[in-house]
Amino acid sequence: MIRIKKVKIGSDKKITMAYEQMNKSGSWDEYQFTCCDLARKSFYGAMEDLAKHVVEMCELPPEYIAKIEVRSVSVSYGGEKEVMGATISAGMKLENSNCNLNLNTPHKASESYSDGMADDKQLLPANCIVDLKALYAECELYINGDRAQQSLFSVA
Repeated sequence: MIRIKKVKIGSDKKITMAYEQMNKSGSWDEYQFTCCDLARKSFYGAMEDLAKHVVEMCELPPEYIAKIEVRSVSVSYGGEKEVMGATISAGMKLENSNCNLNLNTPHKASESYSDGMADDKQLLPANCIVDLKALYAECELYINGDRAQQSLFSVA
């Protein structure tokens, strides 16, 4: 079993991932790497799918989605149930600046950390959880070596 802790696409297009993998004794081993191998198209699509959640959680106008580039997701697991929580980081293109505006969503959990009812403002939207899980599946494929198809022969 693998738990993603962080996934980031750097400005140099290198992919950084931090993750935990359960070992035979039932505890978590931690790993981190940075790699220049391109990911599958579906990996980049899964990152792009998070832009709408950045707009929603940062309370931006819907038309801003085209300006958002998701750069990373930081994940935590907390409480007795080890509930997943996440923060999405992105850049937003500005019309009157050469630099992007850096955006971080509030850290929100997938469910209540305790047995009590959680305030909806503390929770990730259900559709965001689905999109995060899709990204995590892509990350696991990348970790296991399933990456962008490399061409064996150059086409002239």
